[in-house]
Amino acid sequence: MNARLRRLLLLVLALCAGCRGIGPAGNASLCILHTSDVHGHIVPERVAGWNERLGGSAVLAGCVNAIREDNNRKSVPTLLLDAGDFYLGTPEGDISKGSALIELMNVVGYDALAVGNHDWDGGVSNLMALAERADFPFLAANVINPETGAPPGFLHAHIIKKCGPLRVGVIGITLEDSTPQELPGGKGRIVCAAPEEYVRESLEELRHAGVNCTILVSHLGLLADKKIAREVDGLDVILGGHNHVILKSPFRSSDSGTLICHAGSYGKYLGKLDLATSPRTGRAGKYRYELIPLVEGRCPPDAAAGAVVDKWRSVTGKRFDEVIGYSESDFFKDREGVAMLGEMIADGMREATGAPISFNQRHGIRGPLLKGTIRYRDAYTILPFDDTLWTVALTGAQIREILEKVLSFRRPDNLRFSGLTVEYDPASPGGRKIVTVKCGGSDMRDDETYRVAVNTYLVKWGFINTLVAKGRDLVDTRIIARDMLRDYFRAHSPLSEKAFHTPRLVAIEKVAATGTKTPGLAARTEAPERDE
Repeated sequence: MNARLRRLLLLVLALCAGCRGIGPAGNASLCILHTSDVHGHIVPERVAGWNERLGGSAVLAGCVNAIREDNNRKSVPTLLLDAGDFYLGTPEGDISKGSALIELMNVVGYDALAVGNHDWDGGVSNLMALAERADFPFLAANVINPETGAPPGFLHAHIIKKCGPLRVGVIGITLEDSTPQELPGGKGRIVCAAPEEYVRESLEELRHAGVNCTILVSHLGLLADKKIAREVDGLDVILGGHNHVILKSPFRSSDSGTLICHAGSYGKYLGKLDLATSPRTGRAGKYRYELIPLVEGRCPPDAAAGAVVDKWRSVTGKRFDEVIGYSESDFFKDREGVAMLGEMIADGMREATGAPISFNQRHGIRGPLLKGTIRYRDAYTILPFDDTLWTVALTGAQIREILEKVLSFRRPDNLRFSGLTVEYDPASPGGRKIVTVKCGGSDMRDDETYRVAVNTYLVKWGFINTLVAKGRDLVDTRIIARDMLRDYFRAHSPLSEKAFHTPRLVAIEKVAATGTKTPGLAARTEAPERDE
């Protein structure tokens, strides 16, 4: 074989390997489109690292329309599915209590949605009302009445869709939570149970119903999805959500062959999985996958979806477009950016309450702060939850106990703070990591009482809530956290990352025999997280 022919053959093989080609003629084909963790992001907006703006729901609808039209010409069925957390996080999503998103999802033509953990935040009655307005089913196989073992009437464990020659089973699953929730009207309670058993039950029912292809729409997170793929046989595809992971190509389980797809969050991507089922087994075989960035101009915006977006944006009013400041720096949602945003928020909490110390959790920071003009909408996106600021009296020993607990976590920067400088030894055992704690430049005294500002999450549910409860004089100031952030932006613009370069949490090497300390890396300089 001459060199030219060899290069040509290698090129053909490479192209075939890259596209994981759709199967031979006679295979049953299926196109699966999926989204997750949209969190109410329906309007065009800037996105960190993108030159173009996000197009919002009108562009999503336009792209879905184009794909469906192309598939119809090829007689390929299309399914559109969402893995939950669909509405909470923006003015349009929150003020409408999810109605804006349901109206849009009806226009776009979703086939099903798996309930996410934040979809319960408006209460069971609200989620029931949204399910009634939806033209598609809400799925959650593991949400059950513990007395009957059955899902409540507004939720489905699974559905069957007729897709050409295929009968496709779609199962929904949500994050486990054993805390009972009351159904309205005294109609019993529901819990979100451990998922594996209920996935197996649905698979068994679907097999008896003659299903050819099975899809699990999961709001559990990538690690839990991989666990289910290992332990539960019979799933062709898992469409995941919850931890906002972006998989540019599917993960294929070596144990089961199950494909796992995650398409990120905030309406930035539409996942597109083209499947060809095996003519021998009927199960999904070869595939092609694409993550479609939903930037402005990617597809012609759909007029009907655009009208719904405009309607709800007018409902929220002009106050969210009010200019409240300017930033000279980008504060991205990587580890360093979240660390600086966390310190910025903690500084604002101290200013708003007058407390000498403040704590907030990094998980509550839901959006970046980008360079340029800051609007109230940006503060809302960063802190979308309705948390208020609280103050509590804690002794130095109690504050030290909080810090020791957090420093023992895999991520020692889970808690951001203001008013303190902490040196700690990562190599020391849990409970004995702190080397020094200074408050206002002086050593913190264990027997002295300090007023500390925290937020609602840390008081009621967060990882230090039991330690906060040990304090005295717990007071809800009724100051809404995002309004505090708005006031901070107004008072301190232009904002710059330079203001947050002095480390507050410093890792040091073990104290040597000489007693000297060798500075190590501050927690904020560790490797960046995965995208979103």
